[in-house]
Amino acid sequence: MAEASRPEKRGPPGPSPLLVIAGLPKVTAEPAAATINNDRDTRWRAVAAAFPNQDAGFYGDSKAIVELGRLACEFAMAGKRDDEGIPTPSRIAVAYVDVAGFERLWDVFGHAVLPMPLSHPDWDWPKGRHWRHDIEIVNLLVRRAIAQAEADSAEALRLRLEAHRSDDALLLPGRNFHLDAEHRLVERFRGFMNGHLEVAAIEAGVRVERFAYERLSNFYNRMGGTRKKFAIDARDIVFAKANHGQDGGVHEIPADAPIDAALLQRALESRYRFGTPLVPDGFQHDAQREKNVPFNGELFDCVTKERVPFSGDHVNVFPSDVVTGTQG
Repeated sequence: MAEASRPEKRGPPGPSPLLVIAGLPKVTAEPAAATINNDRDTRWRAVAAAFPNQDAGFYGDSKAIVELGRLACEFAMAGKRDDEGIPTPSRIAVAYVDVAGFERLWDVFGHAVLPMPLSHPDWDWPKGRHWRHDIEIVNLLVRRAIAQAEADSAEALRLRLEAHRSDDALLLPGRNFHLDAEHRLVERFRGFMNGHLEVAAIEAGVRVERFAYERLSNFYNRMGGTRKKFAIDARDIVFAKANHGQDGGVHEIPADAPIDAALLQRALESRYRFGTPLVPDGFQHDAQREKNVPFNGELFDCVTKERVPFSGDHVNVFPSDVVTGTQG
């Protein structure tokens, strides 16, 4: 990560976004990242890990994907923030070679990042080799990915997520928001990551209501305000975004911790959603029933404790689907 420590006075002012480059062999992975990191006309930074040389099944190398996630986390957890509290990286996009198996990337990156497929339909595969071995084509596609990450549609998504609306379905904890008896919102998140769903399809049918004080008095007494709009899942559990009292949920990675896919995914998902930072630290939803009806052994899916019963007036559900509260 030597490149991540270079001086910050480069390109336009402000926190730096991060491009994570996936699927390239060593011969192009390192030069592609270095090209971005040495360009003083952009604030984008880049990390890349070397994937296998063979052009079939290279996403089967879980070690390369975990290493790429480690590099991204090392950058994201450096703790650099500007005067307004915006962290570096200010965004995270994963530019990946779009071939079979890329879905394995999300075992590490989850839905924390903005997916940017790299493809070149006009490439004629000279000598049977894929374009990912050609640095000129790679650099062209990486530049194109950055341009797409700054295009109007991506900017609109970023601005929407930064608004942190109390009723925004894109910010809900995906593994714990039930769409029906069998399906969770996280399945739609994964559909978006895989390029099968648009944003509008993620939130289709998610029920949102405005809650007067009488319906959520305990919540408003804790957090202030009234008549806010929140999403309700198929179990009639209200996911009320908490603006105060955040008490955890951001995963740190100790220096001596064994690094695996699940740990990296928790660390990234606790900080980012579709590439946009979740601020402040501890961003959470308070899951509860209306009119202060308590939970009595309600099951929640915690990424650290698995499926756990909870009781009490509410539980804290964090973006990575860490769940805290009164167990039992």
